[in-house]
Amino acid sequence: MITMRARTETVKRLTDYYAAMEANRPHEFGSYYAEHMTLTFGNSPEIKGRENVTSAFREVLDRVASLGHDLVNAWEEDGGVVFFESIGRWTLHCGTVIEVKAASKITIVGGKFVDQRIYVDNAPVFEALGRENASPSAGSTLKTATHQ
Repeated sequence: MITMRARTETVKRLTDYYAAMEANRPHEFGSYYAEHMTLTFGNSPEIKGRENVTSAFREVLDRVASLGHDLVNAWEEDGGVVFFESIGRWTLHCGTVIEVKAASKITIVGGKFVDQRIYVDNAPVFEALGRENASPSAGSTLKTATHQ
């Protein structure tokens, strides 16, 4: 069952944002970020600034064929704080699809994301990427990233 306690426009903003991410259009998904946005991904150090956040996501997205997100539940609080659950659908270049559940908090001010916190365990994705790049048909070696 999907629970959406966020405004329709907020759910649409998230859906459009993730569509740009799935299409790997950094200029478009980066346009959702405030200039001084902060991103905290699990236990990783905080990333500051629109360009740095966009670059971090672009680096991960360039490793896969696509990353889609299905919103499961969304709650909106005062001050532009939005909590949501999603299922990330990672499609690797070899065609393997891995689904990973995540929980996130985004703060939206003036229509821009000013803070994003993502709680997810992407270990299965990075393990599969390591296997994919270890195969004899892989043309190059990919360094397996930490959960970034």
